Amino acid sequence: MGSLNVNQYRVGTNRSRANVNAHSFYLQLNGFSEGGVVTSAVVYFWPTRPSDTVGYIAGSLLVGMLHDGDFAGWYDMLRHEKPAKVYYVENPSDSRVWHISIGTVEEAVGEGPRDFTP
Repeated sequence: MGSLNVNQYRVGTNRSRANVNAHSFYLQLNGFSEGGVVTSAVVYFWPTRPSDTVGYIAGSLLVGMLHDGDFAGWYDMLRHEKPAKVYYVENPSDSRVWHISIGTVEEAVGEGPRDFTP
């Protein structure tokens, strides 16, 4: 299992008149490896993602291919959590990724926005 500590990101959207099944959103992630070879990633969010993998590794780049429904959670995590880490599990025989996730490190209880309710 590898991990990428994300310290910068870009977000974008895409629509194609020629291909209605093209990816709808993408996240470009930069950071440093905390395990494995990955130092950057691009995660594409598709209306219909490939069924045989959730990504692959090309050199030090992780390419993720997830469903559109996953975009909001990933983007929310990047906007609100620090540090944010991408975790992945690669099949060493063919560089395909069979698990990809984003999360935080262990945090203290009560971190987050202040609650103003009485």
